[in-house]
Amino acid sequence: MSTSRSRSPARRRKSIALAQRRQPVQARAQKSVEVILNTAVRILEEAGLEAFNTNVLAERAGIRVRTVYRYFPNKLAVITAVAERMAAEWNGWFDGFRDLADPGTDWRGLWTAYIDTFSAGILRAPGGLAIRRAMRALPELQAIDRRDNERLACQLARALELRGTGLPRTRLRIMSRLLVE
Repeated sequence: MSTSRSRSPARRRKSIALAQRRQPVQARAQKSVEVILNTAVRILEEAGLEAFNTNVLAERAGIRVRTVYRYFPNKLAVITAVAERMAAEWNGWFDGFRDLADPGTDWRGLWTAYIDTFSAGILRAPGGLAIRRAMRALPELQAIDRRDNERLACQLARALELRGTGLPRTRLRIMSRLLVE
C-alpha cells in the first residue's frame, strides 16, 4: 500500500492537482458542483475529451469560469470527479457478486449477465462510454480504473471463495483480477 510519504513529490503534486479544491457545504454550492459535473458529462458525451475545456464547461453550465475553478483546479480534476462518481455507481451494479457465491447457481449464466449489465449500463449512462474511453486514455484516470477493478476483483474472489471452489486465495485473486479486467 502506498502512502503519501512513499510517493515521489511529482506524484503527490499530480494527485493534489486532481483533487477537488473544496467540498460544497451550502445547498447553492452543492447545486453548482452538480451542474458542473452534469454539464461535463454532457460535453464529454457530445464532443469528446478533445473538445472539453473549462471555458466551454462554464459557458454550457451557465456559470462563470471562476466558479468552476472555485471547486476544481483544472479540467482534468473535473473529469476525475465525474469518473469517480461513475465508478462508484458501477460498483452498485454487481451487488458484491452475491448471487455468484451460491454454489447452486449457474456461474456461466451469471457471469454473462454481469458482463451484459456492465456493457448496457455504460452505454445507457450519460457520458458512460466517454468516461470509459477517458479512463483508458489518460494515465491520471487509469488509477481510478485500477482501483475500481481491484475493488471488484476482491468482491469476486470473496464470492468465489464462498461458493466453495476450494482454490487457494492467491489463485482466486489472480483469477478474479483477470476476469474483471
